[in-house]
Amino acid sequence: MSTVKAGRMWEKAFAWSGLVFAVLCLFGLEVVGPQPPSFSASAAETSKFYVENGMRTLLLVTFCSISMAFLLAWSVQLGVMLWRRPELSRPAIVVAILSLSSTPILLSFDLAFFAMAAYRAGDISPEIIQGFSDVAWIGSMLIWPPLTASMVIIGVLILQLDQPSFIPRWLGWYSLLCAAAEPFQGLIIFFKEGAFGPRGLATWYLAVPTWGFWIIALSIVMVRAVASSDETTAAAAA
Repeated sequence: MSTVKAGRMWEKAFAWSGLVFAVLCLFGLEVVGPQPPSFSASAAETSKFYVENGMRTLLLVTFCSISMAFLLAWSVQLGVMLWRRPELSRPAIVVAILSLSSTPILLSFDLAFFAMAAYRAGDISPEIIQGFSDVAWIGSMLIWPPLTASMVIIGVLILQLDQPSFIPRWLGWYSLLCAAAEPFQGLIIFFKEGAFGPRGLATWYLAVPTWGFWIIALSIVMVRAVASSDETTAAAAA
């Protein structure tokens, strides 16, 4: 296999990684995993939640942990594809991809606290379990600053692309719209329940879907771009 062909194969795999991440993460969060517990619950009630949902939580951790590797690969691939466009700022691309790549790394630490809460529930102090739970759920949402920064910069970069491009302009505006939803997660440290609480409509149920749909939309155009490049290369060689 030629070096060029091998490189295209890896790029295709990394472009698909965004969709793999979305499927694994969605399955972990919305199918096998429990929804966030009440943050106004007592330590004993929180510990009971993990005793009753221990296996579901560990499955959530497993699927979401695996998905982080795919998200990291996808983030790098997005940076490579943007880097090839001469009209875009190199420092802006670096900052955007470093910010985006930090999210799976930070989330991996939060997932470890989920696992500890479920693994030790019923065996140790409920207060410790509640602490693990708070770190996991709240920490997973306080990644919003680097994620928002990456969405804003990537959105602007997409709008700066010479058209026609492998990424349509509407995705640039959609990136900025998604970025506007992320800061609501910062309110979770001021509320325990309600729309702005950790499991509220304006935080958990707004930020998670917008982030997921953003990755899915970008992944689709990236996969198409790699496939189109393959077709162009094949046509030129014929």
